[in-house]
Amino acid sequence: MGYDTSFHAVDIALVEDRLLPFIIGYGSDSDLDRLTREAVERRKVRFHAKAWALGALRAAEARGADTFEPHLHVWGRPYFVIADSAEQVVQDVLRYQSAGPDDVPTLAREMIARLDPGLVDLVEPDTQGTLPADHHLAMEISWRMRVLRLAVAAVRSGTETIRDPDTGREHSAAALVAREIPFSVVEYAAALTPGWMSRGKVWPTHLCRLADVPAGGFGLPQALFAPLREMFPQLSWMNEPTIVENYMVGGLVPPGDVAGSRRAFATRFEAIMAVARRDGWEPTASVNLTKIDEAFALAGHLGYGFCEATEIYNGMAGSLN
Repeated sequence: MGYDTSFHAVDIALVEDRLLPFIIGYGSDSDLDRLTREAVERRKVRFHAKAWALGALRAAEARGADTFEPHLHVWGRPYFVIADSAEQVVQDVLRYQSAGPDDVPTLAREMIARLDPGLVDLVEPDTQGTLPADHHLAMEISWRMRVLRLAVAAVRSGTETIRDPDTGREHSAAALVAREIPFSVVEYAAALTPGWMSRGKVWPTHLCRLADVPAGGFGLPQALFAPLREMFPQLSWMNEPTIVENYMVGGLVPPGDVAGSRRAFATRFEAIMAVARRDGWEPTASVNLTKIDEAFALAGHLGYGFCEATEIYNGMAGSLN
């Protein structure tokens, strides 16, 4: 199976203060409702921004413009951002973060003008996709958190299985708790602060291994589940310093180490590019190093951690950032 890779500025304070307590069972079942409503609005902005990005791709291809990089401008950066530096990308991502759906056309046209002013009047947003109703989006965003809350309660009470209230499917409660929490909290956090998407074995810790250089700053993703591991030490927890399978979080950089890790990773670029040139995938390496650095830049700006993951997004299925 392939990997739908992603790089994330992940809000560790949100995970520790809101998401893990909810999963553990504190508070009420409605405690994430306000956050989920906010995530629904972000999802709408993402949907409309990507519609403009896809429209710009078609127009650029028709015009023969070679400055449009689909794997950066559509299937790469969150929303639809055209910028020349990581710092500018961060500012534009934050503008989308504070925007509503009605603001997207203005932002998108600004991005298109940066790419090629002659394209602005030629681009129409792609209309092939369909945005689900708000309540369906809310269910899609929050279902893992709700199921994990049930699973933790079941493990605590000694119940072996739980039933997903949305699908009716039964699951092993212990298996869900031990396997799914890091991925699920990053997926939920990414609904509020989207990550960078890619495809293939291009996550930072793997790139460093290929180049035989240390992945400075990356460690186990324990901050994403630590209180639950203390509650249930008998479980075999998914806890790896890199990605080893689909639907998981790999290496994580704590917020306090992000700036140093970004600088350290930048010093590995040439070693990684040397391997890529040797093996014939230099363009792929170059665009992914750009994405990783930009995600690091957002994490540093916001005071967030950084992590690598797979299957948060799926470009083939239209699940975009």
